[in-house]
Amino acid sequence: MFGYIIAGQLPNTNFERVAETQFLSNLTVTSTSLHIVVFVTEPFPEGYGGAIYFNWPNPEPTWQYLGFISNSKPSAIFKASQLKAGSSTSELGQMFGVSAGGSQPQLGISALPLPEIEQLTAAKDTSAVTVSSNVQFVQTMIESLYNYLSSFAVTQQQMTPSTDHWIKVTAVNQWYERFKTRLTNDPNFWKK
Repeated sequence: MFGYIIAGQLPNTNFERVAETQFLSNLTVTSTSLHIVVFVTEPFPEGYGGAIYFNWPNPEPTWQYLGFISNSKPSAIFKASQLKAGSSTSELGQMFGVSAGGSQPQLGISALPLPEIEQLTAAKDTSAVTVSSNVQFVQTMIESLYNYLSSFAVTQQQMTPSTDHWIKVTAVNQWYERFKTRLTNDPNFWKK
Protein backbone atom coordinates (compact mmCIF):
# COMPACT_ATOMS: atom_id res chain seq x y z
CA MET A 1 0.00 0.00 0.00
CA PHE A 2 2.96 2.33 0.66
CA GLY A 3 6.50 2.92 -0.44
CA TYR A 4 9.37 5.21 0.40
CA ILE A 5 12.60 6.44 -1.06
CA ILE A 6 15.51 7.68 1.02
CA ALA A 7 17.70 10.08 -0.95
CA GLY A 8 20.41 8.07 -2.70
CA GLN A 9 18.65 4.70 -2.26
CA LEU A 10 16.29 2.55 -4.32
CA PRO A 11 12.52 2.67 -3.67
CA ASN A 12 11.32 0.35 -0.92
CA THR A 13 7.84 -1.06 -0.29
CA ASN A 14 8.73 -3.44 2.59
CA PHE A 15 6.24 -2.58 5.32
CA GLU A 16 5.24 -5.03 8.03
CA ARG A 17 1.60 -4.88 9.11
CA VAL A 18 1.77 -4.58 12.91
CA ALA A 19 -1.94 -3.90 13.47
CA GLU A 20 -5.10 -3.64 11.37
CA THR A 21 -4.30 -0.09 10.21
CA GLN A 22 -0.61 0.26 11.17
CA PHE A 23 2.47 -0.48 9.11
CA LEU A 24 6.15 -0.42 10.05
CA SER A 25 9.43 -0.50 8.12
CA ASN A 26 13.02 -0.54 9.39
CA LEU A 27 15.19 1.93 7.49
CA THR A 28 18.81 1.76 6.44
CA VAL A 29 20.10 5.25 7.16
CA THR A 30 23.72 6.39 7.39
CA SER A 31 23.16 10.01 8.40
CA THR A 32 21.39 11.94 11.16
CA SER A 33 19.74 14.12 8.53
CA LEU A 34 17.88 12.72 5.58
CA HIS A 35 15.33 13.38 2.88
CA ILE A 36 12.64 10.77 2.56
CA VAL A 37 9.78 10.49 0.07
CA VAL A 38 6.72 8.51 1.15
CA PHE A 39 4.13 7.52 -1.43
CA VAL A 40 0.92 5.55 -1.96
CA THR A 41 1.06 2.43 -4.14
CA GLU A 42 -2.65 1.54 -3.77
CA PRO A 43 -5.53 3.97 -3.09
CA PHE A 44 -6.77 4.47 0.47
CA PRO A 45 -10.41 3.74 1.29
CA GLU A 46 -12.56 6.85 0.75
CA GLY A 47 -12.03 9.43 3.49
CA TYR A 48 -8.79 7.89 4.79
CA GLY A 49 -5.13 8.80 4.63
CA GLY A 50 -1.83 7.70 6.11
CA ALA A 51 -0.27 9.49 9.08
CA ILE A 52 3.52 9.18 8.74
CA TYR A 53 5.70 8.70 11.81
CA PHE A 54 9.47 8.45 12.16
CA ASN A 55 11.57 6.90 14.96
CA TRP A 56 15.33 7.44 15.40
CA PRO A 57 17.09 4.69 17.37
CA ASN A 58 17.12 5.59 21.07
CA PRO A 59 16.74 3.67 24.34
CA GLU A 60 13.07 4.74 24.37
CA PRO A 61 10.79 5.07 21.33
CA THR A 62 10.79 8.62 19.95
CA TRP A 63 8.06 8.46 17.35
CA GLN A 64 7.50 11.80 15.67
CA TYR A 65 4.64 12.70 13.37
CA LEU A 66 6.01 13.97 10.02
CA GLY A 67 2.92 14.54 7.90
CA PHE A 68 0.49 12.54 5.82
CA ILE A 69 -0.35 11.05 2.42
CA SER A 70 -3.79 10.47 0.94
CA ASN A 71 -5.51 9.81 -2.38
CA SER A 72 -5.49 13.55 -3.13
CA LYS A 73 -1.88 13.89 -1.89
CA PRO A 74 -0.29 10.57 -2.93
CA SER A 75 3.28 11.51 -2.01
CA ALA A 76 5.17 13.73 0.39
CA ILE A 77 8.82 14.67 0.79
CA PHE A 78 10.25 15.26 4.25
CA LYS A 79 13.56 16.48 5.57
CA ALA A 80 13.96 14.74 8.90
CA SER A 81 16.77 16.02 11.08
CA GLN A 82 17.81 14.33 14.31
CA LEU A 83 14.59 14.27 16.27
CA LYS A 84 14.96 14.67 20.02
CA ALA A 85 14.22 11.90 22.48
CA GLY A 86 11.45 12.53 24.97
CA SER A 87 9.38 14.77 22.69
CA SER A 88 6.84 12.07 21.93
CA THR A 89 4.61 9.92 24.09
CA SER A 90 5.04 6.24 24.88
CA GLU A 91 1.56 5.79 23.39
CA LEU A 92 3.05 6.25 19.92
CA GLY A 93 5.73 3.62 20.61
CA GLN A 94 3.09 1.15 21.70
CA MET A 95 0.98 2.16 18.70
CA PHE A 96 3.50 0.49 16.36
CA GLY A 97 4.17 -2.38 18.76
CA VAL A 98 7.62 -1.04 19.68
CA SER A 99 8.43 -0.76 23.38
CA ALA A 100 12.15 0.04 22.95
CA GLY A 101 13.89 2.16 20.35
CA GLY A 102 16.05 -0.53 18.73
CA SER A 103 19.12 0.01 16.56
CA GLN A 104 17.51 1.07 13.27
CA PRO A 105 15.45 4.11 12.36
CA GLN A 106 11.85 3.19 11.60
CA LEU A 107 9.03 4.55 9.47
CA GLY A 108 5.49 3.97 10.69
CA ILE A 109 2.29 4.66 8.79
CA SER A 110 -1.12 4.62 10.42
CA ALA A 111 -4.24 4.59 8.21
CA LEU A 112 -6.66 7.04 9.80
CA PRO A 113 -9.76 9.04 8.85
CA LEU A 114 -8.66 12.33 7.25
CA PRO A 115 -10.39 14.53 9.91
CA GLU A 116 -8.30 12.75 12.57
CA ILE A 117 -5.08 13.29 10.57
CA GLU A 118 -5.87 16.98 10.18
CA GLN A 119 -5.71 17.34 13.99
CA LEU A 120 -2.09 16.11 14.16
CA THR A 121 0.89 18.47 14.35
CA ALA A 122 4.23 17.68 12.70
CA ALA A 123 7.39 17.50 14.82
CA LYS A 124 9.16 20.85 15.03
CA ASP A 125 12.53 19.50 13.79
CA THR A 126 10.93 18.11 10.64
CA SER A 127 9.96 19.98 7.53
CA ALA A 128 7.94 18.99 4.53
CA VAL A 129 9.77 19.86 1.35
CA THR A 130 7.37 21.58 -1.01
CA VAL A 131 8.78 21.28 -4.47
CA SER A 132 5.69 22.88 -5.97
CA SER A 133 6.15 26.08 -3.96
CA ASN A 134 9.81 26.29 -5.07
CA VAL A 135 8.76 25.78 -8.69
CA GLN A 136 6.00 28.37 -8.34
CA PHE A 137 8.45 30.90 -6.86
CA VAL A 138 11.02 30.39 -9.62
CA GLN A 139 8.40 30.58 -12.37
CA THR A 140 6.98 33.79 -10.90
CA MET A 141 10.46 35.27 -10.56
CA ILE A 142 11.52 34.54 -14.16
CA GLU A 143 8.19 35.74 -15.54
CA SER A 144 8.61 38.96 -13.59
CA LEU A 145 12.16 39.41 -14.90
CA TYR A 146 11.06 38.67 -18.45
CA ASN A 147 8.12 41.12 -18.25
CA TYR A 148 10.34 43.80 -16.73
CA LEU A 149 13.04 43.46 -19.39
CA SER A 150 10.44 43.27 -22.18
CA SER A 151 8.98 46.59 -21.04
CA PHE A 152 12.20 48.28 -22.20
CA ALA A 153 12.11 46.71 -25.67
CA VAL A 154 12.49 49.12 -28.57
CA THR A 155 12.81 48.60 -32.30
CA GLN A 156 16.09 49.29 -34.04
CA GLN A 157 14.66 52.52 -35.43
CA GLN A 158 13.78 53.70 -31.91
CA MET A 159 17.31 53.13 -30.59
CA THR A 160 19.35 56.21 -29.83
CA PRO A 161 23.13 56.30 -29.54
CA SER A 162 24.21 55.79 -25.92
CA THR A 163 26.78 54.06 -23.77
CA ASP A 164 24.21 51.55 -22.48
CA HIS A 165 24.58 47.88 -23.40
CA TRP A 166 21.70 46.28 -25.28
CA ILE A 167 20.39 42.75 -25.14
CA LYS A 168 18.12 41.38 -27.83
CA VAL A 169 14.66 40.57 -26.50
CA THR A 170 14.78 37.38 -28.61
CA ALA A 171 17.84 36.26 -26.59
CA VAL A 172 15.97 36.84 -23.32
CA ASN A 173 12.93 35.04 -24.75
CA GLN A 174 15.05 32.01 -25.77
CA TRP A 175 16.62 31.87 -22.31
CA TYR A 176 13.19 32.15 -20.68
CA GLU A 177 11.73 29.29 -22.75
CA ARG A 178 14.76 27.04 -22.08
CA PHE A 179 14.63 27.80 -18.36
CA LYS A 180 10.90 26.98 -18.19
CA THR A 181 11.50 23.68 -19.98
CA ARG A 182 14.36 22.71 -17.65
CA LEU A 183 12.28 23.66 -14.61
CA THR A 184 9.34 21.58 -15.83
CA ASN A 185 11.55 18.55 -16.53
CA ASP A 186 13.55 18.76 -13.27
CA PRO A 187 12.45 21.30 -10.60
CA ASN A 188 15.78 20.85 -8.79
CA PHE A 189 18.12 21.22 -11.78
CA TRP A 190 19.49 24.47 -10.39
CA LYS A 191 20.87 22.60 -7.35
CA LYS A 192 23.26 20.55 -9.49
